[in-house]
Amino acid sequence: MIREMPHDLLAEKSLLGCLLIDSHCFDLISESNLDENDFYDPKYQHVFKSIQELHASSTAIDYVSVCSKLSDFGKLESIGGQSFILDLIEDQASTVHVDHYAKIVKDKAVTREIIRTASRVIETGTKFNGNVEDFISEVETNFFKLTSETRTGSLRHIKTYLKQSLKNLEDVSRKKGEISGLPTGYVALDKKLLGLQPGQLVVMAARPGVGKTSLALNILVNSVKHTGLPGVIFSLEMLGDELTNRLISSEASVDSERMRTKNFLDSDLRNIGSTVQTLSQLPIHINDNAAVNIFDIKSQCRKVKMEEGLGIVVIDYLQLMQGSNKSASREQQISEISRGLKNLAKELGCPVLALSQLNRAVESRPDKRPLISDLRESGSIEQDADIVMMIYRDEMYNPESKDKGIAEVIIAKNRAGERGTAKLAWIGSQTKFASLSTNYQDNEVSH
Repeated sequence: MIREMPHDLLAEKSLLGCLLIDSHCFDLISESNLDENDFYDPKYQHVFKSIQELHASSTAIDYVSVCSKLSDFGKLESIGGQSFILDLIEDQASTVHVDHYAKIVKDKAVTREIIRTASRVIETGTKFNGNVEDFISEVETNFFKLTSETRTGSLRHIKTYLKQSLKNLEDVSRKKGEISGLPTGYVALDKKLLGLQPGQLVVMAARPGVGKTSLALNILVNSVKHTGLPGVIFSLEMLGDELTNRLISSEASVDSERMRTKNFLDSDLRNIGSTVQTLSQLPIHINDNAAVNIFDIKSQCRKVKMEEGLGIVVIDYLQLMQGSNKSASREQQISEISRGLKNLAKELGCPVLALSQLNRAVESRPDKRPLISDLRESGSIEQDADIVMMIYRDEMYNPESKDKGIAEVIIAKNRAGERGTAKLAWIGSQTKFASLSTNYQDNEVSH
């Protein structure tokens, strides 16, 4: 027996009536993200599409303009003519509950889509013969899109994006050069990147021991403190307690050697106690399973996103991850992983910071500053990444360096902005990076 899909024709009719008698109502329901396909009755779909087109072109929404637009679409007579539109107006006395009507229409549409998605899952599952992880990932992706209440996968007319772009350009609340994305906490770095943007795959690479894990942890904590949004780190190399010890040393400004030997100063214990209390209040999640794969990362990040929201994801580090196809070449596995991380960033709408190793080629050159070609298995990583940053510390190669305690973060690729180098202070005893003094940044002399 075929059951009728959930719908509420009275709510659909009342919503359209509100929009027809007061065009300002369209702005009141904009957050519901309605489109014509959310209406169950095809006649109401055509009417809403006409109203939507008029609103997008900043044309008055009323009886005459809607009838004219429907006529342009060739739909006026098929829905019942001008009298059909007139009935919608006459039957609606007030617009006070317009947001409630919009919610009912949207809820019914989402319910119908859940039913359709579940039906597709059942149909696909009964015939599926492939890797079960692929099937689980596909199911999770489909339902995550529904729970996120988004329609980012559908086709939209360019006017939708032009309107948002114009709105952003007209926004004068942000000062010139002020960051628009997630802050890293470092002035020199944020000045070039304008923050880490939603949907970006950011690759940060360095030779072993240069400090890429430390910088990633610093950025994670800084962003969580600034935004209040949760941060997630997947550590394939270090255990969770090692990471937290690094965080305590960095945030409490306590020498990491004194922490290892427990040879504390009186002030150390006070600082550690205060730092532990602060860190425990931050929404930071750690997974230190060395066998984690792209499916695990997607599943766990989706859960955090749905329950708490999500600000940033950190992967430490990319080359330690395994692809789903163990028999594939390493190059193919890395390609699958980097593409998967880029897709994850887009799906979650947050930056994904993936750490990467550099190959040994850098050691054989007179100038040890890394190049983007020094990325291990670099082809797909370089292609998928929106930003590629590489860390260089001259004192590691030149004992007499004038730049002791200085780290260069070389931005070798920046799809949305400028390339260049940002200089940070490296405090090795506390395994952390800090912003340099303004004088140093201006004059590039030792701080």
